[in-house]
Amino acid sequence: MKNFSLIGNRLAVLLFVAALSGPFAFAGEVALQDKSLLIAFDSDSGALTRLEDKTTHWTIERRPKLGVSFRLFAPLPHRDYNPVFGQKQHAVEVKKLSDHEIRLQWKNLVSENGGVLPITLTAIVTLTNGVLTFNATLENSSALTVNTIDYPYFGDLNPPSRSQLFDIRVMRHGKPDDFDVTEIYPTFNNEKGYWGVFYDQKTREAQQSLFCLIHSPDEGLYVEMDVPKAPYQMQYTFELRPGVISSFNNLVPKGDEISGIPVQLEFRTCHFIFARPHSTVKLAPIVMRCYQGDWQAGVDLYKQWRSTFDQPSSQ
Repeated sequence: MKNFSLIGNRLAVLLFVAALSGPFAFAGEVALQDKSLLIAFDSDSGALTRLEDKTTHWTIERRPKLGVSFRLFAPLPHRDYNPVFGQKQHAVEVKKLSDHEIRLQWKNLVSENGGVLPITLTAIVTLTNGVLTFNATLENSSALTVNTIDYPYFGDLNPPSRSQLFDIRVMRHGKPDDFDVTEIYPTFNNEKGYWGVFYDQKTREAQQSLFCLIHSPDEGLYVEMDVPKAPYQMQYTFELRPGVISSFNNLVPKGDEISGIPVQLEFRTCHFIFARPHSTVKLAPIVMRCYQGDWQAGVDLYKQWRSTFDQPSSQ
């Protein structure tokens, strides 16, 4: 009995130390973490379920049940609306390749109106020194054109504080000191028109700004299209579900639910790839990093990255 008691005490101590040491992976998750970040994916669906800035304790992706893997659109000859929702797919692989890398793969995707499509999406997610990189490749073996794919996809983007402003910032005219600033919390103004979308939505073009800052007064998330020049159209897309309290004040509901429906702010990068039938397309890499301080700290990350492309070539 003494031995069992001793083992139990040691186990309790170990669990207590683990709780103090910070975030860890739960059952059913495959996770990567370093000193700065933790990211986790559902082992069955491949959905992105958690993202945490461990240095500031900002839970960026908060509720695992709202996690999403991806979304794509493959129009049919007789019907344009034929989405593939990641929430309805089963991942054939969610595998941790190393302490810094996870591979996810989905095959034979079930579309809403076109049945099962012979399409494969493979993603490699890496985390190194606080830098997240999402690489993805689409193999379209179907007879359809895949117009767009949303990846990566946050189903529950959460502000650092409910008492502060939360906004998005992108460059105007390619100038890192000239910004388009739009609030997404505590107000969210639908920019697409009530006749154009199911939910309140905002989009920003990567062609004008290869990076986007998702910013609060003291910290933010830097999102970058990791190519020197955009190879196709890409949009930073923000969508509020189920919507604002009133179109007169555009206030976001404060609770987690309203009338039993989850209140969630989605964020996704939408790639307009127009992948032809029987073709393979590699998506532009998406890089994410957290920063602390004002928006200039986020711009400094862009300047640091951009300098690697602006170096004069040696003769």
